[in-house]
Amino acid sequence: MTCSAANCDRTVYAREHCSRPYRQLLRHGEVQPEPLAPGQCAAEGCERAAVTRGWCHGHYLRWSRTGDLDADRPLRRPDTAACSVPCCPRPVHATSLCRAHLNRLRQRGDALADQPLREVTGAGSLSHGYWRVPVPEHLRHLVDGATYAAEHRLVMAQLLGRPLLPDETVHHRNGDRLDNRTGNLELWSCMQAAGQRVQDKLAFALEIVSRYAPKRHAYPGRNVPRTAFSQPTTRVPPSGFEPPLPP
Repeated sequence: MTCSAANCDRTVYAREHCSRPYRQLLRHGEVQPEPLAPGQCAAEGCERAAVTRGWCHGHYLRWSRTGDLDADRPLRRPDTAACSVPCCPRPVHATSLCRAHLNRLRQRGDALADQPLREVTGAGSLSHGYWRVPVPEHLRHLVDGATYAAEHRLVMAQLLGRPLLPDETVHHRNGDRLDNRTGNLELWSCMQAAGQRVQDKLAFALEIVSRYAPKRHAYPGRNVPRTAFSQPTTRVPPSGFEPPLPP
């Protein structure tokens, strides 16, 4: 006797079904549909790959949560739906907002529509005013094996054909840290330690004081005649040390 399930010619195991449909009856109360083709979702009109019980992941989640495939309803909104924030072309993620504006709404309580979003092009990122870029594997020996490096230092290392030394810096001639053209970069060296000797600073400070310090009589309350301090004083010996009187 063969199985009574549709398109199944296996031998009956129990209740007029073979082993697989019988276990599905025990677990779900009904026989689950077979996939239309190997690797294809069994939901009508779905061309996704089957991953669980003959359905794609989306239809399986819908069935497990609602108990109905509802194959006529698409699994997700079309990608043509744009974010509700004006001038934002990104696709909707949830609540009519793209993922970036939705994260702002959750973290700050406001989507901040008037503030531009950060654009990540994949070619690098801004860090402390300098542009950092991914380093190709064949150039990593110029940056001590780092996978990311400041673009201006990488460009200079390529020009020199060697890694930059710890005391070497790269200066932008026009002051724009993002302008990393070879003509805008120049190599600086700072082998001498920063700062000055303490003795030199003291000598310079004394020179500044002697040049710009106001005169003594310029301060109020200091016009005291020098004679007041030059008067001789009589020294009075302490008592208790007088010599004894003669007999």
